[in-house]
Amino acid sequence: MTEACSVVSRVPNGSGRRLWPGLVMAMGGAVGLYLTSLHSYLLFHSLVEIFSILVAFGVFVVVWNSRRFHENGYLLFIGTGFLFVGGIDLLHTLAYKGMGVFRNGGGNLPTQLWIAARYYHSLAFLIAPFFLRRKIKAGWVMGGFSFVTLWILLSIFRWNLFPDCYLEPGGLTAFKRVSEYVISLVLGASAGILLRHRQAFDPAVLRLFVISLLLMVGAELCFTLYLSVYDFFNLLGHLLKLAAFYLIYKAVIETGFLKPYDLLFRDLKESQEMLWRANEELETRVRERTADLVKVNQELLTEIGMRKKIEEELFASEARFRTLYDEAPVGYHEIDHEARIVRVNRTELELLGYSHEEMVGRPVWEFVVDQAESKQAVLEKLSGLLPPSRAFERAYRRKDGTILPVLIEDRLLRDAEGNILGIRSTIQDITLRKEAEQRLKESQQELKRLAAQLLHVQENERKELARELHDGLGQILAGIRFTVEEMIRKGNKEGPSAVGPQWRMVLSLVQEGIEETRRIQMALRPSILDDLGIVATLNWFCREFEKVYSGIRIEKQVDLREEEVPDSLKTVVYRIVQEALNNISKHSAAKNVKIHLSKEKSRLELRIEDDGQGFDLSRIRSEKEGMPGFGLTSMKERTELSGGAFTITSAMGKGTQIRASWSCLGDFGPTGSGRGDSP
Repeated sequence: MTEACSVVSRVPNGSGRRLWPGLVMAMGGAVGLYLTSLHSYLLFHSLVEIFSILVAFGVFVVVWNSRRFHENGYLLFIGTGFLFVGGIDLLHTLAYKGMGVFRNGGGNLPTQLWIAARYYHSLAFLIAPFFLRRKIKAGWVMGGFSFVTLWILLSIFRWNLFPDCYLEPGGLTAFKRVSEYVISLVLGASAGILLRHRQAFDPAVLRLFVISLLLMVGAELCFTLYLSVYDFFNLLGHLLKLAAFYLIYKAVIETGFLKPYDLLFRDLKESQEMLWRANEELETRVRERTADLVKVNQELLTEIGMRKKIEEELFASEARFRTLYDEAPVGYHEIDHEARIVRVNRTELELLGYSHEEMVGRPVWEFVVDQAESKQAVLEKLSGLLPPSRAFERAYRRKDGTILPVLIEDRLLRDAEGNILGIRSTIQDITLRKEAEQRLKESQQELKRLAAQLLHVQENERKELARELHDGLGQILAGIRFTVEEMIRKGNKEGPSAVGPQWRMVLSLVQEGIEETRRIQMALRPSILDDLGIVATLNWFCREFEKVYSGIRIEKQVDLREEEVPDSLKTVVYRIVQEALNNISKHSAAKNVKIHLSKEKSRLELRIEDDGQGFDLSRIRSEKEGMPGFGLTSMKERTELSGGAFTITSAMGKGTQIRASWSCLGDFGPTGSGRGDSP
């Protein structure tokens, strides 16, 4: 029994003798590969890597398809790991210097992928022994390896988080060398752990695994010595890797493919022997009990009386349970594997207005408003394709035709083997909650309408105040300037001494007052926006901004005509650009700003980008519980109140991008505030 339950199945005697011809062939292949490297090292590298990739994928296929015969998770873990080792090695082969598959044709990318694959290789052998005497779920193993692989590939190709491993010139980096030593230590430790658990392996299998790990240690040490991706130590390391993968192939095929079937039949035979022994023991016990039949009969009569009493108590308990079930504050129903209602409580019957006979036996989706969606969801849950929902909303149709909104919670009913038998559901009437939500939604819409009206009134006040400054104070100051200039002109005719310096000072102050009045007027609302439109206003505003902030260069791109911008959005677009440039001048330390206003199909889009220092948007949001800063909040509110969508993207050292877009279909608000349908 101990031999039959060995964690890794034994290989047949004589497998060691069959191993030597394969090793001789492998050595011959290695010599041939060396001669190939003299002709083309890139061809040599591709052949070696393709062989190891095929071995890795083959190991996975064998282990994965024989997983139901494994008594433990060791081979499943190793085989799944080799799937991802082979995948990363494939990327390493394609990225190798000279292949021309990736735009970065240097030696750093393939070296990074090599290190990632070797970490996978070594850690798989280090962790796998923990599953020698326990089973693991294949889905969890596949999901875990997939998540880690995705993170590694993103850190290399997307995020640039993976440290450099090879620099030109300079060769191997310190990280690469240290990683090779760490991987060598992990592989050596893995070999030690295998030797510690030698009783779980056939000696030949154990020998194959240990020699493979030691060959990989030698390969990793070779990869700490090369200076070029084409030199001798790189060649030697790949040959050692080739030999290691050949031994892994032999070990896994011998263990994971051939032997599990023999182990399965051996377990059945032992189970049959145990059954025979149990049958003999049972017959012996029956013979022993036959002598006590008279006494047992008397005891049975007593037991029958006790059972009747227990059944009466059980019946009373079941009646109490039925009362609690029927009078529960929420509805209950159960469906079978065909989605037909088999049990329903009185509360649910009263909620829907049906009788017990009218509901039992019918598919549950017949009582739902959206029958097609409900049917699909229920059938997917019963088939195991969709997990049960903890809480979700659904609209039921009462017998009288009215709609009942409910909150549903599902639980799967399973048998002892885990097969799905049906679903038990609770439904709770949420009519009052839905009415409260509707009132809240209406209140929020009213608040948005009032806020939009407030912005509209504010813009009108700005416009009126700017007009008053221009027509009132501006005209007064212009008249004063004209009068002073006339007095200075007449005084100059009488002689230079007739005009005192105080008049020239007065003229200067009046001129400053006129310019300040014009600046305030334009800041409140530039008249050019009403006279010439948004395109001309943006051109003017960017010129004025560059005059004040000469260190910031603005690049504008307007891909639309003036009439394509709705009148209700012109003020919104201007205010967003004004606030964005104000923030850039104060906080970003940017040198270049791009403003892009365009319209594609029925959508207007404004994009503002800068190359400034950026900021951590998530940190600022968590600190301020919203958009960072009043300016960004103002832009966001203006955009959303005008029926648009607003997004901001920023990162430390990578600048900031602001996007605002609107659907140009439909009305933008009766008050001219820019409110319209949400995109």
